[in-house]
Amino acid sequence: MLDRLYKSLLALFIITGILSAEDAELPLRAAIASALEHNLDLRIATYAPVNALDSVAIEEARFDPSLFASTSLQERKSAARSSALDDDVIPESDNRRARAGIDRRFSTGATLTLDSSTTRSYSNNNAARNPDYGSDVGLVIRQPLLKDAWSTVNLAPLARAKVTAERSLFELRSEVLDLVLNTEIAYWNLAYTRADKALIASSLALAENLLEENGERERLGLVTSLEVLQAEAEFLNQQEAIIQADRAIEDARDVLRHAMGQTDFMQTISGDILVTSLPDRMEPLRPIGEVVKDTVLSGVDAKVQERRVEVERINRILAQDKTRPNLDLTAGVTYLGRDQDGNTAYRGAYNADGHDWTLGLEVRMPWGFRDARARARQAERSLESATLQLYNIKQEKALAARKAWRSASAGFKRIEVTRASVVLNEEAFEQERARYGSGLVPYRSLLEAQRDYDRSKSNYLQSIIETLRATVRLSRVDGTLLARNGLDWNAVEPYTQLTAPTVDLDSVSAK
Repeated sequence: MLDRLYKSLLALFIITGILSAEDAELPLRAAIASALEHNLDLRIATYAPVNALDSVAIEEARFDPSLFASTSLQERKSAARSSALDDDVIPESDNRRARAGIDRRFSTGATLTLDSSTTRSYSNNNAARNPDYGSDVGLVIRQPLLKDAWSTVNLAPLARAKVTAERSLFELRSEVLDLVLNTEIAYWNLAYTRADKALIASSLALAENLLEENGERERLGLVTSLEVLQAEAEFLNQQEAIIQADRAIEDARDVLRHAMGQTDFMQTISGDILVTSLPDRMEPLRPIGEVVKDTVLSGVDAKVQERRVEVERINRILAQDKTRPNLDLTAGVTYLGRDQDGNTAYRGAYNADGHDWTLGLEVRMPWGFRDARARARQAERSLESATLQLYNIKQEKALAARKAWRSASAGFKRIEVTRASVVLNEEAFEQERARYGSGLVPYRSLLEAQRDYDRSKSNYLQSIIETLRATVRLSRVDGTLLARNGLDWNAVEPYTQLTAPTVDLDSVSAK
């Protein structure tokens, strides 16, 4: 908990400090913490698991009891006497009815309804009871025996919702890993662009020095104007490279800002982000066999697909259930009461003065089950396809691990080679510069030696950043990315909770 709090406070403190003080350096862990807390893409992704959990609650609610009640009033007055033998009174009547009850569905598929009702009938005829009250208390059960029957089928939608919720959590974890990956690469890309500009700046200073030296040598008659022009052209080339380097730094800075999620790009952006220098030493690689094994066992994408396979298996169960006919067992009993007042009528119902019970079977089925059987075949094929996709994902992850490992391994070797090349080209340049100073070689030879030296330094820098990217991607593949940055899922989980983003929507729409 303290470590998570430290990262959150450190991220907020460092980011605000960077925008106002150029001597503050942004640690990589602070950049990742800021991304986990403020990145909008991650905030958007957190909605899916919450919605999936609500889907679980929706499926659970199917077994909640339901209350119902109704009441009605009917009045009737005949337009005329129904018979010439009737007296002058025109028949009139009113009927009132109130009903209330509760029903519930069970995991076996059974539905149970418990209800009670009372009726009141009144007319201006000479009935024995006027008004006439009737009451009943009843219980009705309907149990499917084939289709929609028993717990396996009726709990399948709930199980599917739970598996879908698990899948959404793993998908969110995949989003977290991708965000950490992109943030770390963006961080090192910014470090690379700064190092590249420093390299170009040193080449620019050298080109300026040689231009001044050639100008003096031309004044003394030791070189021609052509060599001065060549030195001036090289100086301008380096100035152009500086311009491009500045643009690359700005682009890399914006990518990192976007990943960290604390910058409003619709506003004026000021301040700088200083990052750690590129490391020239990296942790050695583990054996490729261990990397591939860990990749297959810890792949988040494979866990997502495993849940998809389980969803398709549940869908097959439901589809196969639709191929069965409806065969329902119904049973019910109702106790009746009747009297001239409502209370007495209700007591009669509770005392079982009268009863009405039923027992029956209902069957219904479509001719041939063509639709249901076709859907069952589709569900079977979907399950087979999802299973093959799971195997294919594991194959692709293992292949990606092997490729990433080889890329990183080649990068380590390339660093050693390019480092040695820098040393050799530096010596060659110094020797060529000494020979040029003695008038033994033309300036063109010195210029080529300088370009070889610059190229070797650029290759060395590129070998470092490309190897660093490869090792970061390898850690994403084999599941060690969080540990690489001093994190674990317990530390990351608070950042994946649904929180309202601090965005002023009115100001956004106004712009």
